[in-house]
Parts: sequence; C-alpha cells; structure tokens
Amino acid sequence: MLDAGYSEGQLDTTEYDARTAAAMKAKTLGELDALVSDLQIPAHLVETALRTATAPRRLRRGPVIAAAIAAVAVVIGTVFFVARDDETAQTPAAPEVVAAAEEPAPLPAPIPGEPDAIVIEPIDTTTVEGIRAFIDRYRAKFKDTLVDRAIFYPERASVDRAVDGAPHLYQRYDFMNGFKPSMTPNGRGPDTQAIDLADIDLDRLAANLATAPDRVRLSTGRIGDIDVRTTGGEVEVAISVESPDKRSGSVYTTLGGDEIDVRTADR
Repeated sequence: MLDAGYSEGQLDTTEYDARTAAAMKAKTLGELDALVSDLQIPAHLVETALRTATAPRRLRRGPVIAAAIAAVAVVIGTVFFVARDDETAQTPAAPEVVAAAEEPAPLPAPIPGEPDAIVIEPIDTTTVEGIRAFIDRYRAKFKDTLVDRAIFYPERASVDRAVDGAPHLYQRYDFMNGFKPSMTPNGRGPDTQAIDLADIDLDRLAANLATAPDRVRLSTGRIGDIDVRTTGGEVEVAISVESPDKRSGSVYTTLGGDEIDVRTADR
C-alpha cells in the first residue's frame, strides 16, 4: 500500500520514507493499519477490495493473551537445635529451596477473519505486458506519458523526465512497483526531445521481442533490456539480447516497430 500510495502521488518522498521506516519497526497490526488507513486503495487492488466487501462479515476478536504462571514449591528444611549441657547451641542449617521448572508461554491465538498478506510481484518490463503496466502506472503518477529516456529491465525500470515547471532540468526515477527519485535534478538541454511512450506500437514490439534472439544470432539468448531513447535526432527502441556465455547483440527499431538496424553477436 505504501509503494502504491507513493507511485500514485498520495505520498511525497519524505512521507514515503518516514512511513516505510515506521512500518519496518511496527510490532502490531494496529500500528501498520495506522500507516495506511488514510491511503486510497490502488486501482489494481480495487477488485480484491470489492470481493472482500461482498463477503460475509465476521466479528473480529482481539488477540488472546495467555500467560503461564509457574508454580514454585519451596521446601524448607527443618532445623533442629541440639543442645548439650556442656556445648553452646550449633548454627542452624541453611534452608533447602526447590523451584519447579517454568513452562514456555503458548503463542498468541490467530485473529479470526484476518486476511492473508498481499504479495506484490515485481513487474517484468522486458515483456509487453510489463511495459503496458508500467505505462499505466506512469500515467497515473505523472498525468502524462512523456519521457526523455526510458530503460526497461527484467524487474525494474529507469526513466528520465523534465522537471515540472523547470524544463531546463530533468529528474531520473527508478521504478520497482513504484517511482522513486534516484538522484538530484540535472541540466536538460534546450533541444531535448520528449518521447511519448503511448506512441510505442506494443503489438509490433511483442513481435520484435520474440524474434530478436534469432535476428542477432543468439537463439538461446534472452532480452537484457529495452532502451527507448533519442539518437541523432531520431527516436529508437534498442532491444538488447544477452546469451548465457555473455555474448550480446541488439535490434534497433522505430516506435512503430520498423527495423532500423541489427547488430549481431559476431558483428
């Protein structure tokens, strides 16, 4: 929820870092709930929330606190004083104490009706499905689909975009199920050309991803990254293929999917 809130603009960087640190230190479900209770449910979780809302409601009980009190049996030895007419009284013997072993306290009982934890799988942005999901989240975060450059990796992405209200600067963001600035803003050239990710023909891209390994002569290779950038004044999509033996090649296309060039592994 915190990552989703941050990626959708509900939290700024300071709030996100503070709440994340507090969540890592939270010891109760109540403390975790307080950190996300003011956040809106993200779009990809709405369906889950609706199913939960229509399910029969069950009463929730507080955790049962069981404490085992160990009984301690103390046996005090009887002290006998033996007096003799010609001897002084002897010092009494020290009492003998026997303590019963403590039994471990039982674990708290589970809370009835508590939902299972939600596990958010990372998005593979070297697939068309992953890039489509990325674009949807990017649009929700920044209200447009414009970038200076975007590089898609198997479980993360990196994107540069102009700073709002300061077009002479650009900000880089890392994406892993949410957007987070990865550096301070840098200078942006006046002739920098913005790229609209919505102009990518995803169907043609899917076909190019499927054929790229054979086209670069690395049939056992996999997609290493997809780099959407401007080179020599022209926008291109560079598809990098890597093989298990560390060889690589690339296919270069337009946003529409037309081939510009191919660099084979032996070239």
